Amino acid sequence: MEVSKRNATTNNNLMGFRDLFLEAWEQYKRRGLTIVGVMLASGLIMLIILFLLGLVTKMLFGGVEQAVAQAQHGHLTGLAAIVFALFFCLAMVFVLWSQSATTAAVVDEGLGVIDALKVGWQRLWAMGWILLLVSSIVIAGFLLFIVPGIFLSVTMAFALYPLYDEGLRGMDAVLASHYSVKGRWWTTFGKLLLIWLIAVVLELIPYIGQILYLLFTPFLFLFMVALYRNLKETAHPLPSAATGRWWLMAGVGMIVPLLGLVGAVVTLGPRLPMIFHQIEQQYQQAIPRSRPGRPHPSHPAVPRSGERVSRGPVKVGNQHQVWHDPTGDTVDFGVGHWLDIATVSVRAAANTLHLDLQMHFPLAAAFNAASTTSQPLYRPAVVYFDTDVDRRTGGRAGKKAVRSGYDYGLDITLEAPRNAPRKGRIHVGLFRLENGVRKFLGPLPDNQVHIGARDIQVAIPYETLGLRAGKKLRVSFVEFYQKQGSGLSKDKLLDL
Repeated sequence: MEVSKRNATTNNNLMGFRDLFLEAWEQYKRRGLTIVGVMLASGLIMLIILFLLGLVTKMLFGGVEQAVAQAQHGHLTGLAAIVFALFFCLAMVFVLWSQSATTAAVVDEGLGVIDALKVGWQRLWAMGWILLLVSSIVIAGFLLFIVPGIFLSVTMAFALYPLYDEGLRGMDAVLASHYSVKGRWWTTFGKLLLIWLIAVVLELIPYIGQILYLLFTPFLFLFMVALYRNLKETAHPLPSAATGRWWLMAGVGMIVPLLGLVGAVVTLGPRLPMIFHQIEQQYQQAIPRSRPGRPHPSHPAVPRSGERVSRGPVKVGNQHQVWHDPTGDTVDFGVGHWLDIATVSVRAAANTLHLDLQMHFPLAAAFNAASTTSQPLYRPAVVYFDTDVDRRTGGRAGKKAVRSGYDYGLDITLEAPRNAPRKGRIHVGLFRLENGVRKFLGPLPDNQVHIGARDIQVAIPYETLGLRAGKKLRVSFVEFYQKQGSGLSKDKLLDL
């Protein structure tokens, strides 16, 4: 009965939401720009770190996308892993510094931007320790059937303010927040919910929501400080009870997620390449593809997600044939994964045969992956031409192929010297098939081969293949690392 009377008395002394809002507004008019300045300064520091990370990634790997590709397939060197780990730790430190400096500027009215950054750095590790304790205790609460976790999330929402307002550290700061809310949980929860709903509504306003949310964030922090101080002023003195149970909860909250992480690594570790591959495939299929740079109207784009894709040819006209190929149909999780073909098109114009191979991924990713292996050469495809349209002459499209009659072929090979992806090249060699025997005729001149970011374009004069205008040409190709069948596409006749 006496406890209930004490709680009723303290609840009567609490300020209402309107009074807290007005008090935070007065503080905002005096301190808002300073707090925004601290947030912007912290953001600028983070941008510098990200810029340096991008610069280092460009120097080591040729770009972020290539670095991610190597990480997915376990091709990162020890030095690269150390560099990424150092940048990750540095980024985490500056994130904590940003939060610490912002909290210092919110709590202490006498701090400017520079002073807030100094105080934030001085109390960085103390704040990090408090955050670790709070998150661990709340996790332990959620492990106890969720409701205790929700309760503790509210009672410990103010755990950082005692550090900057009263100099309390560690568990003392955590319990100062907890016991200031104890007995007034519902009224505290209601005020926090209402102020957060206002923030969400502002953020959802079209066009200017992000700007309004940024300007409202300092007010949100000032409101929480005003609420904490009102709770502290009306709370009873902190009990001198032992803190053993709190340390026990913190320990459980730290150990259980760690054990779960170790278990996940042990269980899913061998399957991570496949998981990365599936995620990437779903992402590629979920977004429309478009080729950057100068458009090529005569070279159709890869079909959008949801459209029917097929390894069979699609007839565009008498002198233009296209094969579409779905994403993620390779059997290789290494270099072959990055040599996944999207489309192959063949076009006849001005006594020249134009071949265009469009890849699903940038060729730079394949160069980077190949440069980390001991094998320098990889073959994405071989294109076969039946110039006399007679299946009795020529040879087969590969040793295991059923179809024959091909007279010429183009052997397309990717070469990347070890640890030198920027020196990678694409070789296109011409060969002739006579009585089933392949005779190499030499590489095509450089002016007949063009390499883009995701495509390989080849121009072959008719006379090179013994072709004449008005005749027909049977064309097919083999995609290596193909999951289904032998990788041999359907034949198609092309009018010259």
